[in-house]
Amino acid sequence: MNRKQIITGLSFLTFCVASIADTPRSMQVWLKSGEQKVFDLTEVDSVTFVENFEEDSQVSLTENTFPPIFEKPCPLEVSSTEKSFVKTTNEFGQKCFSLICTENSREPIKFFSPISLNMALGYCANGATNQGAKEIAYAMGFTSDNALSDMNDFFQKVYLSINSNVDSVEIHTANALWLNEKSVANKRVVNIAREKYYSTVRTLNFLEDPKGSLDTINHWASLMTNDRINDLDLKIDDHTRFVINNACYFKGDWVQQFSPYEKVLFTGADGKSDSTDFMRIVNTQMEYSETDDYQVVKLDYGKHLPKDTVIQDSESSWSGATRPAKVSSSAYSMVLLLPKSGHSLGEILPTFKWDEIPFSFMEGNVYMPKFQANGGYELDEILKKLSIGEIFNEFPNIVISGPTPFITQVRQDFFVNVDEIGTEAAAVTSIVGGWGGAVMKTFTMFCDRPFAFAIRENKSGLLLFMGEYDAVP
Repeated sequence: MNRKQIITGLSFLTFCVASIADTPRSMQVWLKSGEQKVFDLTEVDSVTFVENFEEDSQVSLTENTFPPIFEKPCPLEVSSTEKSFVKTTNEFGQKCFSLICTENSREPIKFFSPISLNMALGYCANGATNQGAKEIAYAMGFTSDNALSDMNDFFQKVYLSINSNVDSVEIHTANALWLNEKSVANKRVVNIAREKYYSTVRTLNFLEDPKGSLDTINHWASLMTNDRINDLDLKIDDHTRFVINNACYFKGDWVQQFSPYEKVLFTGADGKSDSTDFMRIVNTQMEYSETDDYQVVKLDYGKHLPKDTVIQDSESSWSGATRPAKVSSSAYSMVLLLPKSGHSLGEILPTFKWDEIPFSFMEGNVYMPKFQANGGYELDEILKKLSIGEIFNEFPNIVISGPTPFITQVRQDFFVNVDEIGTEAAAVTSIVGGWGGAVMKTFTMFCDRPFAFAIRENKSGLLLFMGEYDAVP
């Protein structure tokens, strides 16, 4: 079977794609005929790649292109190197979110996906100048002589870890690379997109049909986020030569579900109050931590358990933080941070370590608002403040024909919904290029003032999403 036959066959794919092979680069697909075939993951794009995209650019894959789903997990290795990269990429994400909160202080709900931005930037570095790649790598803590290779390998493992999740939550991440159909591309850099980031790769007619091109990207974003993000605010025109995308989607039910509560006056940082719908969970064992400045609780996602369920022992955290003798076995959790009276998020968040919290099991009560929000942020100036600037001047190594392009826009769009049942969260990052053991006591967290939260993978501490709630939207 030749390459064109493979891609033509793939055009009849259903939504289901599952990995069954020994190596993560192979997957099994189910065709509408009922036939099953195994392909290399590098074939799963919509372009047969050559140096010049004018050749063979009409071959296309079904529009319903989903990330592979694996039969067994591919966890990140518990090694000092992986711990270090999780820590430094988390720190970079926190710096970005801190600047987002500062620049969008009037927004009642701020929400952001560190892993989505980090993964998009990780691939972006491969098309940058040496200086541009170094700026991205160093900003995220990859400082060895092989920083670019280390970064690609790490994000490949993160991708496989997220998409091979077997916990009872829905989570996936996906990458895409869209190139102008008349451009000549750097085959080496494009192959990295396919082999390390498992990207959907496709050519679009940015030159003659920028609106149609954006419609295609929006359709991809919609498919990747369960239609939660379907209208990206991207500056695409006839000068656009490529777009890099990452999407991250999460939907999980609380292990211990909340119940509705009454309306409560929520007081924002500006001192104004408004009546807000609250929910509560009471008399429940949770992992909890407290200092003189704040309270923190971990709210697990996964299969709903009755209150008398025995929580099993599990392995220690990657982060090296002190852990209780018993910890929850959930793979994903929301960590909720509430400053105590007299303290603010502004003084706590800059040094707060989401992956180094000394939790202990306690019985307690949590009261918090239900909320939903969507929006987005332009990240160009934020990245420049974090010493990533060269890519906005020169970005020569993806498209190698015509004038040297540069990054014209970095943006992240988001959606989040938190209610009694659980949490649904999504983010799409776009990079556009062109010219131009505790003492058993009780606690109560009553979140009627600004609080912060993060959704994380528990074993590694990897931050998926971060948020700040400051007022009624």
